[in-house]
This record gives sequence, C-alpha cells and structure tokens, in this order.
Amino acid sequence: MSAVKGHILFLILMVANFAAQATWFEASGQAVIHDGNKQAARQIATQEAIKQALMFSGASVKNVQTMANGLLEDDTLEITSSGDVEHIEIIDEVYHKDYVTVSIRADIFPIETQCAASDYKKSIVTTWYDLQKRQQAAAGNLYDFGKTFATRLQLESQKSSKFGYIKQVEPYYLKPLQSEQKNIAYELSRKTNSQFVIFGEIDEFSIERIPNNSWNPWGKDTITRNLAVTLTMYDGNSGDMVFRNHKTMSAPWHFDLHQSIDSNSHMLWNSSFGLATQELIEKSIEEVDEAISCQPAYGRVITTGNESLIINIGSQNGVKTGDQLTLFKMNQYYSPQGEQRRQFHLHPEKVTVVEVFAETAIVKSPTGALLMNIQANDFAARQ
Repeated sequence: MSAVKGHILFLILMVANFAAQATWFEASGQAVIHDGNKQAARQIATQEAIKQALMFSGASVKNVQTMANGLLEDDTLEITSSGDVEHIEIIDEVYHKDYVTVSIRADIFPIETQCAASDYKKSIVTTWYDLQKRQQAAAGNLYDFGKTFATRLQLESQKSSKFGYIKQVEPYYLKPLQSEQKNIAYELSRKTNSQFVIFGEIDEFSIERIPNNSWNPWGKDTITRNLAVTLTMYDGNSGDMVFRNHKTMSAPWHFDLHQSIDSNSHMLWNSSFGLATQELIEKSIEEVDEAISCQPAYGRVITTGNESLIINIGSQNGVKTGDQLTLFKMNQYYSPQGEQRRQFHLHPEKVTVVEVFAETAIVKSPTGALLMNIQANDFAARQ
C-alpha cells in the first residue's frame, strides 16, 4: 500500500433533513506500515475506516483516495452520500508491530426519502389475532376467525410480497398493551429469528341488520357484516414501530345468523364477505411490503466460532453463496436532549457466505482471519 498524494476533497451531497434522527457509525480500518512511515499508514487506515462507515450508511464512493474534516492532509475521498454527515472524528489509533488500526466515529442523518433497498427479503413473524369484542363472533360461531385471518395474511405475503414475507404465525393469541409491544417485539424477533413483528387485532366483527323499507311486506332485511382490523409492525432489532394501519370494510352477510360456519371453508371465503375480506388482506400486505421496502435487511448471528459464524437468513431471504456481508453491533442510546439515537459498531473484517440453507447461512472471513470478537446477536448485512 502507498499513500496517495493530492489535495483534500471531501464531497458530500448534503440534503438537510432535520426531522431525521442522527445515527452514530463506528468503524475501523487497518494499513501496513511501510519503511516506518506511520503517517502514511495512518492516512490509509483512516481512509478505509471512513469509507466503511459511509458505505454502510448508504454513501456511494466514486473515488476512494481521500478523506477530510481535518483527519487527513494529503488525500482525497470523493463521496456522494444519502445523508447529511454532521461530524467525523478519530476515536482511537493503535500501532502494532507492522500495521496500524484507526477507529473513527461518524454522525450521519439519513435521508428517508431516498431508498436503496437491500435485495434480501426481510422475515416477519406474527401471531393469531384476538377478537376485541368476542361476543360478535357468535353469528357464524366464528370464534377462531382471527386465527384464520392471520394464516391467510401469511399466505398472501408469501405469494405476493417483494421485500418481505411472513415466515411464521405463532400459534397463540397475543394482545399486548401498546406500552408493552416494543419489548415483546424484541422477544418474538429473537425467539423466531425474524426481523419484523406484526401485532394484529380484530377490532370489529359485528352484524348489522338494515330493515326493509320497501312497500313489499315479504321483502327481507339486508344483513351486512362489518370488519375492522388494526395491524402494527415493529422492527425486532431496533424496537422501532415501522407501520400501523387500521382498515375497515362492510359486506353482505348471506348466511343464517344461527348457522355455524367453518372459518377455513370455501363457503365463507367465496362469499361476498369472504371476497371483501380477502381484498382487505391483499391491500394490507401491499402496505406492509411498502413499509419495509426501504428498510435494510439484517441477519442476526446465532452461532459463533473462531473461523465461521451461522446467521439467521438464508435462501428464503435471497442469500447466495459468495455474498459479502458486513458484521456489526447495534445499540440504542439517548442524546442529552432526550432523543433516541442508534449506534453502529462495524467490524473491520468482512465475511463471505460459504454455505446456504433455507433459513440460515454459514459465513467465513475470506482472508481466514479469526472472528473471535463476534458474539451471538450481533448482526450481518449486505451493504
């Protein structure tokens, strides 16, 4: 390696977005010390650390021979970033026998209107959906309708979603208070190795009778059934709410009110009410998919070793042998002003996918470097 001579040029496409939350990125770079020239090695290592942080945050590196903000004196790094870089600083430099490691920290405000979605599909877990007014299920004896609704939501997701899929429906009803949802989302995410968690509830399932106002005394009353559903989705890694939607619809109910109906039957789902409910499901999945389209796809480390790791994304997510991933830790913290912020600690060693299974993959360092500092519940992402 050699130092690149030139003038400092640090180009950032700065589009202010003061509503966005800043994110701290910490990254490290290394460089060999040639002929005792520690300053040149320091510049190259700093350059590599900054490049890693900016690329992970969504920057496009045009010409990686540079960096600035007073950190380098002779080089030029040309970056077009998808965010506003507020501050960059060196936080550590360690000189070894023949190389130097430099760690930097960058404060970046992401531009939320821009999207460079990962080509990996994100996995989602949900549960059966509770009936808020259980007595309303008496018409049709459809007390398990929330179970069937969640299952059909999963089927539609697996059939039509582009950016994510409901990989699992946990076989129980769950109705957490909103204040509890964040912590439960963490738990469900880790338990099922899913990135996102959907909580659902059937808010309304009532029968409505519209009297016959016709002069015909033999005319029948019109009966409709109302359905209202609320879906709330959380990122199981960060705890952020990423989607909340309340949908309602009404459709003719052509069944006898005392007739028991199988919630999985063609009779129900081919009826006016069933077809209208299926349309509501399809629209809900479209909106869920749109909500996560620009969310990065993260895998979680589930098994560690000195030479290889197992992560919880696989062929169902689109992972392929040879893919290169970044390993990192993610922490939540609060600024002195009380704002919640996110902090990424990027591992300096990239890993390559060497074996892929349906829901998991094995990764190794392409250089053979040991991965002793990686722990279970650290993350991997293709950036």
